[in-house]
Formats: sequence, C-alpha cells, structure tokens
Amino acid sequence: MAAIQRQISGQAPPERKQEPFRELLQNNELGIIDSPLQWTDPNVQDENVRRTRREYNLSDMISEDLFVRGGRLARDEELFLSNPDVPQFEKDCVIQDKTSTVWQQSKEMKIILLTCCVSAIAQGWDQASLTGANLKWPSEMNLHVDVTKDARTKDVWIFGGVNAVTYFAASSLGAWISDPLNEYVYGRRGALLVAGLFSFVGVVGCAFCHTWQTLFICRALVGVGMGSKASVVPIFESEVAPARIRGRLLVSWQTFTALGIFLGSAANIILRHSWRWQTASGFIPAVTLLILVFTCSESPRWLIKKGNYRKAFQVLVRLRGSDLLAARDLYYIHAQIQVETSLFSKRSDIGHELLERGAEVDQDVFQSEFRKTNYPRRFLQLFTISRNRRAAVASFVVMASQQMSGINIFAFLAASFLTDANFSPMHSLWLSLGFGASNFIFSPLAYWFIDTSGRRFLLLMSLFCCFPLLLATGFSLKIEDESARIGALELYLSFTGMFAASENSEIWPLVIREVGMSWACFWNFLLAGVLALTVPSLTYQIRHTALLGLFAGLDAIAFIAVWLLVPGTAKVTTLEEMNYVFGVPTRRHVEYQTKEVLPWLRRRLKLTAIGSSDGDMTCHWSRISWRC
Repeated sequence: MAAIQRQISGQAPPERKQEPFRELLQNNELGIIDSPLQWTDPNVQDENVRRTRREYNLSDMISEDLFVRGGRLARDEELFLSNPDVPQFEKDCVIQDKTSTVWQQSKEMKIILLTCCVSAIAQGWDQASLTGANLKWPSEMNLHVDVTKDARTKDVWIFGGVNAVTYFAASSLGAWISDPLNEYVYGRRGALLVAGLFSFVGVVGCAFCHTWQTLFICRALVGVGMGSKASVVPIFESEVAPARIRGRLLVSWQTFTALGIFLGSAANIILRHSWRWQTASGFIPAVTLLILVFTCSESPRWLIKKGNYRKAFQVLVRLRGSDLLAARDLYYIHAQIQVETSLFSKRSDIGHELLERGAEVDQDVFQSEFRKTNYPRRFLQLFTISRNRRAAVASFVVMASQQMSGINIFAFLAASFLTDANFSPMHSLWLSLGFGASNFIFSPLAYWFIDTSGRRFLLLMSLFCCFPLLLATGFSLKIEDESARIGALELYLSFTGMFAASENSEIWPLVIREVGMSWACFWNFLLAGVLALTVPSLTYQIRHTALLGLFAGLDAIAFIAVWLLVPGTAKVTTLEEMNYVFGVPTRRHVEYQTKEVLPWLRRRLKLTAIGSSDGDMTCHWSRISWRC
C-alpha cells in the first residue's frame, strides 16, 4: 500500500542517483538495466501517456483510461498488480501473459511463427539439396573430384567454388540488402517476400543447368535468398515475441533449419537418381513461404520506427490478445527508443534533454532523428558508437564460432565428405539424413534453458561438447569394418546436433537492427563460404581425421573467444534493454571473467575434487552468463 500511496501522491520512486542515458548506453561500468519511466513523476507520466494517445491518433482505438493503465503497467508491473483499484480481469490478463507457453500464444503470433519456421525450413532444405546433388553433378559436367581416384586439383577447386558461391553471395549481397529491402519494400514482410523469390528462382534454375558456370550463377541466386532470409527472419521473430519467451521462439530458426536439412536429405534419398530433381525439390518450402508472407502481420517495432503507431497498436492487440498488454508494450517501446536516440543523434543536447525530461519523450524525437539517417551512416555507426562496436565484435565471435565448431562440414558437405571417406553414396545420404534428424531432435533441448541460463551459456556448452565429438568422429573414420564405422559415426553425429547459437538478432538498437544483423550474417556466410571452398581441398591434402582434428582446435579457440568477448543476456527481458548490456565496456567484461569467474571455477573444481562444498559457491554460477 505504501508503494501505491507513493504513486498516487506523485512522489518519484527512484532511490539511487540517475545516470545519464548516453553514459549508460556507452560506458555502463555497473551494468545497470534502466527504464526512463522510472525517472518521471507518476502523475506527469499519466499526462505523457494521454498526450501520446492524442498525438498518434489513437483516441478512436483505445480509451484514455485504459491507455493510462497500460503506461502504469509498463512502469511498474508489481505495483500495478498490487493496486486494489485495478480490475481483477486485467490482473488475470497480466498473470496469464507471464505464465503462457508457446502453444498458448495468439493466433496472429502463431501465423508469424509459422511463416518464420517455413522460411527456416527453406533455408535448411536448400543447403541439403545442394549437398545431395554434389554426388552426381560433377561427373555429368566432366569434373574429376573423387579424392580416392583420379581427382584433378583444378576440378576440386571448381567443385569447391560452386558450393562456396552460395555462401559468398549470401554474405556479399544477400545479407546486405536486408536494410534497403526493409526500408523500401515495406518492412520485414516485404524483405521476406523478395528473399523467397530469390530462393525459388535459384533452386528451380539449378535443375536446368548443363554447365558448371550456369550452376554457379543459379547457386549464387540461392545464396542471395539465403542471406536475405537469415538477416530478416530472426529480427522478425525477436520483434514480435513476448520478452519472457523470446529466446525459445528464436531457437525455432535453428530447429526448423535443422528440420529443413532433414527434409532435404530425405528428398535426396527419394530422388537419388536425379540430382536435378534433388535441387529443384527446394521449391516446395519456397512456394509455401511466398504464400504465408501475405497472411501475417508486419513487425510492430518496425511500424513504430516509421511512426505508424495506429497500425502498430492494431498488430500488438492481435499479438498479445489484449488492449491493456498492447498499450503496455506500445508505450514502453516508445519510451525506450526515445532514449536510444542518444546513441545516434548528432544533437549535442539530446542526452541532457532526455536526462532532464526523463520519460517525457513524446515529441517524436526518435522518428525525427531517424529520418536524418541513411544506409551508409547506419553502417558506419556499427563502428563509431561504442555500444554498437561491442555488439559487432560479439556477433562476429558468435558467427565465427559456428563455423569454427566444424558442425557445418556435415551440414554443407556431408554427402561428398563421407563418400570421400570410403562410404558408399547411399550410406553417405543416409548418414546425412541422420545428421539432419539429430539436429532437429536435439535442437529443442535449448527451449528449456535458453531463457533461464541464457544464450551465452548454451553456446559455451555447445562448443565445449563439440571438441571431444569432433575428435571422436575423426578417429571413428579409422575403423576398418564398415558396419562398425557407420555405427560409431552415427552415434557421434547424433550428438553434434546440439550446437546452439541464437543471439545476434536481439543485440542491436532499433535504428541499426537491419544493418547489425546484416553484419552478423555477412561473417556467418563468408566464413561458411571459406569452409565450403577449402574443405574439399584440405580433405584431399590432409585427409579426414586430420581435418576434424584441426577443427577441434579451432573449436577450442572459439570457446575462449566467446567466454571473453560475448556478454550474457539471461537476465535481460525486452529488446530495448539490450542497449544497457552492451553499454558495459569490453575491458570490464574481460576483467570480470578472468579475475572473478575463473578463480571461482578453480575453487569450485577444487572443492568438488576433495568432496567438500561451499554455500557461497552456488550463488555465483550465474557469473558464467554475466550480465553486468
């Protein structure tokens, strides 16, 4: 009651000194997760909410009283629920929102998720269909690439280039057109539509190629579609998902890409007599995606960025299933992105103005400043703003670790890699199918941990497990008996499906979210292209076991890089609050990991070895996913 009386009487709640928002977003030494709503007098905030409703023409869509209550809920949920004047059905709505599962989400949310999942399936299917076709198209085009027989060095490099161009096109063009597609082709849906068209044309075109040069071009078109989808879909999912289960929904990109690999591998077996039909089979998810794009709503955050609050509110109502929750999300996003303006605005007084006015940010500050930006400027802000620079480093490390783990050797080149290791073509296709199935089966394990333990923790555990599995897989290829070799390889490949890397779409400010995701996808596909280009030649030079041993070493390096350079996000809720996480200096993060986490781990291991326990030790496990 005291807290309620404080709000009613107009007393401001903060008990600590307010830090300038620009400082928190760029040099957040203490790891403070702040909200501009906490620094405004409650009565003043109510008036701000009313003004927002008038200025953005929401008066005919939601009552003033309900919108004010939405603003109060955004400010302090606990205080809102303890207020006896709040109707019980509204309290029940908030509680249900806190406890609802993925399957209990609204119909609109499920349609968007289905669209994103089909997009991920198309991504995996395209990869798998190209992999299966690799067994036959080289011989039809007079390329000698079998390393166990009469391979020619030039032909091996051509083979690697045709496989690699998909990923080079994705990195050099597909990833980078995400920003202009979002800006000029109407948002996330428009960008996804264009990406789906590239994928459809590319996979169908591959089926009609008669020279490696034309196949090279068609696979490049597939790559443009893959790069665009990878840049758009995770952003789309993260912007519509409820904060509490956002991590679980983002795992769907990885899970359904794995399902796509499985389905594509199954199609490879069914259509094993024709590599042309194998590649063309990718049209199935592509057409489905093109249809679904027209049935789903646009991202509310993209609409808010464009100043279209009416449409954003309508979408939020359909997503959240409640006017109150939609009002809460709309006003909170609005308030936080005004603060975000201090990151990219050229105005020297913006930080001081926001500090003075707290959450009184209803003057269209963000939208007016955003209109002054352009694509080149947004790209440069990846490096000129310290908060963005830290996110750029973290995303590069996460994407590089995905390639350094060695898992994509099997995702991209499984059939040809295993055939070169003296497996029969049919056994190679079946093992590829098993790899896709294991990826799909094991990926959902992340659902139970990603929103509690955090993305960083799962990535570290995945890299830790990949090291022995890569070594074991490499040595299993030395087994002479084929049946035993197949059994051992199946066992090891099953566990490699647990790799989890899902963070990049969440870590960017709204103003450069598309460019930031393009940066991350650029490195992911560039390094994937390098892998696809060099693995056939390396296999020819050093053979399979040594190659997997090399990647085991790279995996260990990736583990250390993630541990030191990627901050944890387990305790963060909304996308806007990510700004404060990446306001922490990298120096401070590295210092914390080496001077506090590492000594704690040593003490923990020592106590475990001698059978002792320390009550203080368990409370520090969260430091591995440090948020400050």
